[in-house]
Amino acid sequence: GGEDISQGNDCEDDPSELRVAIRHARSLTPVGALHMVIRRSNTSADDQDMAEKLTLGLLCALLLAVVGLYRLDSSAGIPFLSSSPVATVPAYVETIATPAAVALPEIDIDTWFADSDGAEEAVDPYDSTTWGQIAAFVEESRTPGGWAETCALATSATGGDRVEAPLPGALACSDIAAVTEVQQFAAMVLNAQAEVALWIRGVPGHSLGGIQARQGELRLMCTTAVIAREGGPESTYAEACTLALDAGYMNGDGPATFDALAEAYALAAADIAVRDATTDPEPAFYTVASAAESP
Repeated sequence: GGEDISQGNDCEDDPSELRVAIRHARSLTPVGALHMVIRRSNTSADDQDMAEKLTLGLLCALLLAVVGLYRLDSSAGIPFLSSSPVATVPAYVETIATPAAVALPEIDIDTWFADSDGAEEAVDPYDSTTWGQIAAFVEESRTPGGWAETCALATSATGGDRVEAPLPGALACSDIAAVTEVQQFAAMVLNAQAEVALWIRGVPGHSLGGIQARQGELRLMCTTAVIAREGGPESTYAEACTLALDAGYMNGDGPATFDALAEAYALAAADIAVRDATTDPEPAFYTVASAAESP
């Protein structure tokens, strides 16, 4: 009256079912095989022991993999498993775009405004050496401390009488605060002229954009800063501003813009000489910042 306990293993009597079972077993992944072993672990004590051994083996393999990655990270620096913080910014990146210390180059102000008419040799009005010195001089003068340094050099080149040498005298120190501010305009005009000259001579780093940037500074000074309060549209500075914003270079006529800027600087220099006829060893400590001063 008992049942045949071999009914649960019909594949042992039927070869076709045995072949199906074998193909199914071959198609399983290791994890799937482990799951099947665990599900069927109640079939025998031996199968249960085998499942436990496989599980323990997989856990050990996983642990060894973690240890291996940790050791690899110690030498290679894998960021997701590191025993020490990994630098987010390499040292070489930190040096990129770091400005070098700015030092005023050796200059000779006496040669900047020399009269070329009486010169024995032809003088290049766009000489890159001369205008490179002027550009460096003006860039250095953009801060109060820089202006104190550069105007002292101009004072030495000019002497005590600004009227006798108005062109270098426009850059020489004045102890009158209002004059110092106007001098900032003259310096920016000279800077724009230097940019035009260096662009004409094709010096690398000087372009139409550089001229436009400097004229943008001048436009700001002419419309909102002290120059805008210097007598209205009929004043000397209104004429100087018109000349300083000449756009002939945009049509390829760089020399016309160069000459217009030279005339604008001469107008400003003549007015500065009238306002303060004598030079001073140090500038005034003005409280109103120049519109062209760097932050």
